[in-house]
Formats: sequence, C-alpha cells, structure tokens
Amino acid sequence: MNKNFKKLNTIALIVIWALYCISLKLPVLSSPGWGEMRGLGILLMGWLGFVLELSSTAYVSWYANLFFIYISIQTFRGKKTSISHLFMLLLASGSFFPMKMLRDEAGGSYVTVSHNLGFYFWISAIVLLSTLVFINLIKSSNRNN
Repeated sequence: MNKNFKKLNTIALIVIWALYCISLKLPVLSSPGWGEMRGLGILLMGWLGFVLELSSTAYVSWYANLFFIYISIQTFRGKKTSISHLFMLLLASGSFFPMKMLRDEAGGSYVTVSHNLGFYFWISAIVLLSTLVFINLIKSSNRNN
C-alpha cells in the first residue's frame, strides 16, 4: 500500500507540475497599458519586488512560487510540510485582487485588468498541490493511529 501511495503521489506531482509549466507559457495577466504578460516573465521578474521594496499584491503573490517549489520537493521526498501549504495559498490568494505593477524604472505603473488562462493554470496547480499535501497529512495521521 505504501509503495502504491508513493507512486500515486509522484503521478499527482507530475500532473501538478505540468499545469504549472503550462501556466509559464500562457498569458497570465493583461493590462491596457502593458498588454499581456506571460507566466515565465512574471516568474523571472517577480523577485524584483523584494529588491525594489514594492509591497504590491503582485509581488507578494510571487513568493507563492517559492513555496510551490519547496513543497513539491518535500512532497516528492515523502516528507511532511506541515502548514507551509497554507502560507502558499495565502500568498497566492493575493493575486485575485487588482494589482498595481511597476512599468518602468521611472516609477510608472499600471493596474492589471484581467486574469488570463495562464493564471487559472497557475492557481489550479497551487490549489492541487495544497490538496495533495493535505491528503498526505491525513494519510500519515491515519497510519500512525
């Protein structure tokens, strides 16, 4: 049973990472002043929010990606991640609100108007990973009883 559960975990992680990788290729956000932004561009540039000390929800939500990677690795190794998946969900939930994002080095900014298909792939991957962690926590507590 344990070996089958590990195999099922691995398959679930592959599906979750496929969704995440698809979200990197697709347009995620759009704005009238900037057009469409793809997930990979946001992933590569999101760390600038920390460097530039921006507190926009867009930059705070970016840190959900770091939790996503950490939780994926820990889940693949079969280790518990306790409540870190809740922090990931909390950070990702900030991306549902209107986001004021930096446009250029002169301080120009724009507000995102809509979420595109890539956003929904990204949020689906995050919710599914959190669900997988929750299921693993329940299974491990059942095994201990």
